[in-house]
Amino acid sequence: MKILLVIAALCFSQMICQAQRNLLAYEDILYIITNNAQKADDFMQSKGYTKHKVKKAGNLKYHLSLPGNAASDVEIRNDGKRIYIYLAKDELNQVNLLVNSISPFVLSQEDNSGITSIKVKDLGMIYMTINDKVPYSPIRKDYDIRIVSDKNITTYN
Repeated sequence: MKILLVIAALCFSQMICQAQRNLLAYEDILYIITNNAQKADDFMQSKGYTKHKVKKAGNLKYHLSLPGNAASDVEIRNDGKRIYIYLAKDELNQVNLLVNSISPFVLSQEDNSGITSIKVKDLGMIYMTINDKVPYSPIRKDYDIRIVSDKNITTYN
C-alpha cells in the first residue's frame, strides 16, 4: 500500500513539473546567452519550441503553442557584440516564472510609463511591457519582454 502511494505521489509530481517544462526561467535565458547559437537552437527545440526560418543571419525565431489558445514567441538576435532576446507571450505563468526566478538576482528595478526596467546580475537589462490583447479580453494580456545582455557577457563556442 505504501509503495502504491509513493508511486502515485511521484507520478503526480512528474505531471506538475511537466506543466512548466516549456516555460523559460532565469537559468534558461542565461544558458541561451552564454552558449553559441547551435546550442541555443537545440535547447529551445528540446523545450518544445518549433523553429521558424528567418532571412537575416544571426537571428533565430521560435514559436510554441500552449493549451488554452496561448502562444509564446521567442526571437534571439546576435549582432556580434550583444545578444538580444525578445519574448512575446500571452501566458501569465511565463511572466510570473520569469519574475520569480530573477528576483534573487535583481540589482535595480525602475517603472517608467508602463515599461518596467530590471537590471539583473550576470544577465543584463530586462524591459517588460503589458498591453491589452486584441480582441480585448479582460483576463488575457500581451506581455512583451526584451532582454539585452551586458557587454561583458560573451557567447562561448
